[in-house]
Amino acid sequence: MIPKDEAFFDSQSMFICDQISLKILDSNEAASIKFGQERSDLIGKKLTDFCKEVDLSKEPYSISEDGFSGFKNVWKVTKKKTADSYVQFSSHLISYKGNPAKIVVAHDVTNVVKEKSIHADIVSYPLAFQNFPMAEIEWNMDLKVLRWSDKAEALFGWTQKEAIERTTLLKEFVHPEDIDFVRKQLSDTIKGNKKNVTVVNRNITKSGVTIHCEWNNSFLFDADGNIVSIYSLVSDITARVNALEQSKRISASYRDLFDSISDAIYLLNWDGMIVEANNGLKLTYGYDPKEVIGKNYRVLSAPGKFDSERFFQIKKRTDHEGIGKFEGWGKRANGEVFPTQILVNKGSYNGEDILIVIERDISEQKDSEAELKKREHLFSELFNSTPIAIALLSDRNEIVLVNTGFEKTFQYKLDEIQGLEIDRLIVSEEDFKVAKFLSDSTKVEEVVCKRHTKNGDELDVITYAVPIIIEGKMIAKYGIYVDITETKSVENQLLNSLKEKEVLLAEIHHRVKNNLAVITGLLELQSYDTQNKDAKMILNESRMRINSIALVHEKLYQNDFLSKIDVQTYIKELSLIVKQTMGLNSVPVEITFDLDDVSFMITQAIPCGLLLNEILTNSFKHAFVGKESGTIHIIFKENEGEILFSVRDDGVGIDRERNIGENSSLGLKLIDTLSRQLNAETNIFSDTGTVFEFKFKKLE
Repeated sequence: MIPKDEAFFDSQSMFICDQISLKILDSNEAASIKFGQERSDLIGKKLTDFCKEVDLSKEPYSISEDGFSGFKNVWKVTKKKTADSYVQFSSHLISYKGNPAKIVVAHDVTNVVKEKSIHADIVSYPLAFQNFPMAEIEWNMDLKVLRWSDKAEALFGWTQKEAIERTTLLKEFVHPEDIDFVRKQLSDTIKGNKKNVTVVNRNITKSGVTIHCEWNNSFLFDADGNIVSIYSLVSDITARVNALEQSKRISASYRDLFDSISDAIYLLNWDGMIVEANNGLKLTYGYDPKEVIGKNYRVLSAPGKFDSERFFQIKKRTDHEGIGKFEGWGKRANGEVFPTQILVNKGSYNGEDILIVIERDISEQKDSEAELKKREHLFSELFNSTPIAIALLSDRNEIVLVNTGFEKTFQYKLDEIQGLEIDRLIVSEEDFKVAKFLSDSTKVEEVVCKRHTKNGDELDVITYAVPIIIEGKMIAKYGIYVDITETKSVENQLLNSLKEKEVLLAEIHHRVKNNLAVITGLLELQSYDTQNKDAKMILNESRMRINSIALVHEKLYQNDFLSKIDVQTYIKELSLIVKQTMGLNSVPVEITFDLDDVSFMITQAIPCGLLLNEILTNSFKHAFVGKESGTIHIIFKENEGEILFSVRDDGVGIDRERNIGENSSLGLKLIDTLSRQLNAETNIFSDTGTVFEFKFKKLE
């Protein structure tokens, strides 16, 4: 029984009902008065036997839509002798005589209904089942729904009627992947004789939306200690779960970032103990982070390099400056000692003030610095020891540094000229524009010019302007001066000597040509005095041979290059001379040419001229006997230093059985001799005429 001396129990109409059937097990005196029945008449009945739920809109005292529209679950109590009254019920699970039961409170809302105002003088708003801030669900041991609050309907979508009627609701609204987990939790709770268990799992609403819920389950036992029902309070924690997942993802992302950094990062508390470290520690030191967490940071320090006082100095400096930068020495797990660069900053970890240490292996940097110093030393040695004058200039052409070669060449000491503009120091006014062009050039330039020493001496120099450009900007430049004064003097002497030799050689060619002209003149006079035809012919042939040699010297004399002759011009002019001489006694003959632009040394030009003279003379004399006209085709081609010299006519042809030898004519013997002088491969044959073909190497 409920104690009679409780004021609340005496003032409110209260019933104790069976948990499942809701039959009245007991009631207080206020309930008998309210419902107009004796307590003995109420026991064993259901509340629905003497009251019914009503729709206020259909009652005489209806509340309009703009009244208290949320006022619902109102029951009407009909009594025989007194006026009807209106109540709302609230219920709570209790244990009654060792068995699960419900205490039901009837809240009188008659005044509210009749006065049509929510401001009526009532003790409090009814604590209705559906108004509890969390969803309430009651289950029997078969997990069949006995009671389903409005909050449960709002949360999951099913009405109480639908929830009670569905025998498989648990499978429907618990996520398939969580159903076994939920059953196990309930089973473990029952086996452990626990009265309460909290379970977090995923649920699927009637509309198919997956949500995360927290279930606070209480188990009700009968007098024998057997569980008869389960009372659940459910809250939607989807937002909380999502926030937690997001927090985990962010945390994992930060951890991934933390571990992805190749430098060693570790956190120190104020005692110098390592409280966290990243995977970069393994790359730098060879230790797994787990091996050093909880140890003093001295485990990472090289033997003899650890200074316990330094830690406090670092903390003090970090307090003042925020971020501290240091260099130190580390020791790897394998014992190797290496130089490090350390960045230290203050931070917070799990609510504790810490130092964040980032440590980097700078072995390669140290090696590079040592190598750079070595190269700087070598460059300095080279800069100062080279005899060539070198000046390092600023971007405004001011002298920054000069080497000993510059001091010796121009007779200035560095302290005399440092900061001066070099163009105004060693350049004359007439050369100033050219010097300015060199100084302002953004690419390497070379100029042969004149510069002046401290004593006023004029030097011939090769000047190099070498700009130093970094990221597209000229920051400095080198002026390099090679003294060629003596070389220039020798060069001028050689040029003068060469000019003298060229004049002398030209004179020699001219005199040879004149002497040969005298000889040809004598031969021509002799032929006039000779009546013998054979002798006259021999004298003319000799004269033509000498003419071919004289023509070579004439061309050399006229040429800029006194040792080479232009083959094209020489062959064409020689062919014209032979045609004019021999053509008077021959049929009309046309000479065609296929000639490359080749220059020849005199040692090859004269044999080629004599060969051409002999072949053309022979063709005019013998090739076109009995023909009305003729053609001679001359070829002179060069291919990779190989010469093809060919003379072809369309005459009667040469006797194939006639060989060049002792019984040959003088002309053929000369051809043989000259071809051997050229070291030529010779081929003479008939092919619709006669072909003379010579192949030999060109002399350079």
